[in-house]
Amino acid sequence: MSDLDDFKATYFDECSELLLDLEEQFAAIEAGDRSADRLNAVFRAIHSIKGGAGAFGFTELVAFAHAYETLLDYVRDGRIELSEPVTVLCIRANDLVADFVNAAKAGTSLGATYGADERKQFDALTSGEVVPKDDSESGEPMDDFDIDFTPVMVELPSAAPEPEPVEDAFVHVPLAVEKGHWEIRFAPHRELYARANDPLLLFRELANLGELTVVAKLNEIPPLSDFEPFGVYCIWELTLVSPDATVNDIAEVFEFVEGNCDLSIVQLARSTPAEPSLADLAAVVAVPSAAAVDDEPTLSFADLADAVKKEAPPRAVAPALAVTKPIETAPAPVLAAVDEPEDRRTGPEDRRGAGVQSIRVDLDKVDRVVNMVGELVITQSMLTQQMDDTLRARYQELVRGLEVLAQTTRGLQDAVMAIRAQPVKSVFSRMPRLVRELAAKTSKKIRLETIGEATEIDKTVIEQLSDPLTHMIRNSADHGIESPEKRIAAGKPEIGTIRLSAEQAGGNILIAVEDDGGGINRERVLEVARGKGIVAQDVTPTDEQIDQLIFAPGFSTAAEVSDISGRGVGMDVVLSNIKKIGGSVHVKSRTGQGTRMTLRLPLTLAVLDVMLVKVGPSPYVVPLSSIVETIQCSRADFGRTPSGSQVLRVRGEYVQVVDLADRFQLATDVELANRFVVLCEAEGGTKVALVVDDIIGQQQVVIKSLEENFESIEGIAGGTILGDGNVALIVDVQGLRAPSLHKNAA
Repeated sequence: MSDLDDFKATYFDECSELLLDLEEQFAAIEAGDRSADRLNAVFRAIHSIKGGAGAFGFTELVAFAHAYETLLDYVRDGRIELSEPVTVLCIRANDLVADFVNAAKAGTSLGATYGADERKQFDALTSGEVVPKDDSESGEPMDDFDIDFTPVMVELPSAAPEPEPVEDAFVHVPLAVEKGHWEIRFAPHRELYARANDPLLLFRELANLGELTVVAKLNEIPPLSDFEPFGVYCIWELTLVSPDATVNDIAEVFEFVEGNCDLSIVQLARSTPAEPSLADLAAVVAVPSAAAVDDEPTLSFADLADAVKKEAPPRAVAPALAVTKPIETAPAPVLAAVDEPEDRRTGPEDRRGAGVQSIRVDLDKVDRVVNMVGELVITQSMLTQQMDDTLRARYQELVRGLEVLAQTTRGLQDAVMAIRAQPVKSVFSRMPRLVRELAAKTSKKIRLETIGEATEIDKTVIEQLSDPLTHMIRNSADHGIESPEKRIAAGKPEIGTIRLSAEQAGGNILIAVEDDGGGINRERVLEVARGKGIVAQDVTPTDEQIDQLIFAPGFSTAAEVSDISGRGVGMDVVLSNIKKIGGSVHVKSRTGQGTRMTLRLPLTLAVLDVMLVKVGPSPYVVPLSSIVETIQCSRADFGRTPSGSQVLRVRGEYVQVVDLADRFQLATDVELANRFVVLCEAEGGTKVALVVDDIIGQQQVVIKSLEENFESIEGIAGGTILGDGNVALIVDVQGLRAPSLHKNAA
C-alpha cells in the first residue's frame, strides 16, 4: 500500500467519525439544542470532509459538500432560520454526503444528477427564495377580491434641478480597492507540520479560486550550525487574482490550520490612470509608516518578491512591513470582512491549539495485543496450578511473585479491554432518524427515548448491534405501536413511545427495546405458526413460548409485504446475530400494554471470569456473572413436577434442574449427595439449577469460538484452554433451559 493509500484510509476513517458526530449533533438539534456550538460543530465536520476530498480530488463530494457548507454558513450566521424543514433537509444532506464518501471509497461515481434536488434547495434558500406560505405568495389568482378602486390624476411639482458637481478637494483620486486582487501572507508554525498538514495542499485548493502566484521567503534560514531540523524558516507570500473570490472564501481554505499559523489576508489597492506611480500616490496619501522605513516606495508582495530575487540583500525583507500599512487605509468594510471569519469561529469548542490527546491505531493491532494478553492469562493460570501445598510452603517468595503476576495480568487485561470498549451511543445515535422515517411511513406518531448511552461495551460487540437494533425498532414501530386513532380509543396518549436503554449487569450488558403499544397478539402468532408447520396442531404452548416464536426463520404476522416488514427475516436476523457474539434475546409482552425485548451481551469477547466445575471426567466452565449461589446436593430440596421434570425449591421458588452429566451424556460415579448445585440466573430473571460433580475453583479464561472451528452447539457458548493444557467447554446457561418450541415440533 502506497503512502497515498494510507492517507486515503485515514481520511475515510475520519469521515466515518465525522458522519457519526453529525448524527449526534442533529439528534441534539432535533431535541431543541440549537446553540451556536452545535451549529459550528456541524459546519466544521462538513468543512473537514470537503477539505480532505479536495486534497484527494473527489470532485463530486467536494461539489455537494461545498453547496451544503454554504447553507450551513448561512444558518450559523442567522441569515437562514434552522426551522423544521431546514433541519430535515440537512439530515437528508448528511445521508447524501455519506453516499458520496462511500462512492469515493469504492472508486465509483454517483453521477451528476445525484443530490441535484437537494442542491437546488440549498441554492433557493441561500438566494433568498422562500416557499410560498399563502395564496398571495403562490402566484395563483385571488378570488373575491372586491375592492373599489378609481384612478385619480395627480399633478406633481417639477423636480428640483440636480446640483452641480462639486470639484473634488483631492488633487489625486484616493487609493481604491481593486476587486478580486488579494495578497496573502502565510507563516506556518511548527505545530502545523506536527499535525501532518502540507501547505502545498492548501495552495492547490486556493488555486481553484483564481490565478495564484506563490513566492517562498527563505531569508530566515540560519547558518547550518544554528539550523534546527524541526524549525520553521519558510514564509509564503501569495497573490490571488479572482473576480469572484471573497475574504470568506480565502479564509475557509486555511480554516483547518487556523491557530497553527500566522495568516494575513488583505485586498490590494488600485491606482488610477491619473497617477504617475505608486510612490507619488503614497506621497499624496502621506502614510506615516511609509516614510518611517527609509522613505521606500510602497510595493505589493509580488513586486517585492521580484525585487528581492534580483537585487535585494538577504536582509531586504524589511520593506514588507511597509506593505501592510498602506493597505490599512482601505475602506473600513474591507477590514471588517477580514476580521469576520475569526470572530465567527471562536467558541468554547475550538480546541485546535490544544495538544493531540489521542492517536489512531488500527484495530488489528489492538486485537493482537488482546490475544497476547489472553495467552498471558493462560500462562499465569498454568503457573498457579503447578504450585501445590508443598511448593507453596517451601517457596514463599515464588508464591508472592505469582500473586503479583496475577494482579499485574488482571490490570493489563482491564487496560486492554478499556481500549477496545466504546459507548453504545455510537449505535444509539442512528436510531432517532430511523424512528422518524418509520413514523412517516406508517402514519404514526412515535417518540424515541434513549437511556444509558454512555454504557461501554467491546467494539466487536458494538459492530454487531446495528442490524439487530434496527430490526427490533422496526418491529416495535410496525407491529407494536398502534395508530393514533386506536391509541386514543384505548385511552393511551396519541404519541407512542419506544424506549431504548442500555445497562451493565455483572459481566453482561443488557440492551432493551420497549414500547407501549398493543403487545404481541398471541392468538395471531400461534395461528400463523401452526399454518407454517412451526408448531404442531396438538401442542398447546405457554405464553413465553409463543412470544419466542417471532424469532423463527420466515415467520411474520404481517398481512402484506412492505419495505418495513412482511418477509419474515427481521427477527430471525436479530437472534442469529446476537448468538454469534455469545448473547441471547428475551421477549416479554403484555397484551394492551406493550412489549419488551432484551439483549443480553457479554462485556467482552476476549477474557471471561468463570467458575471451573467437573462433570464426569471432563472440566466445564460456567460464567461467573450468571452464578447466584452454590449448594451441596445433600442440603438441596429437590422435587418433581406432575410431568416428571425435576425442580429445586429455593426460598419458596421452584427452579428448573439440569443435570449436566445427563445433558451431555457423560458417565459419573459420584453419588447425588456428594454432588453440587450451581444456581444460575438466565434470561428475564428466571433461574436454572445446574448439577455438577465437583467445584474446582474460580479463574480467568480466554474465550475461543467453536463456530469458527467446528459448529454451533446448543448449551455451549464456546471453549477455552486451561492452565494444564486441557480444553474446557463454556456452558451457555440460557441454552441449557428447555429446548425451543419450534425445534421440538420439527
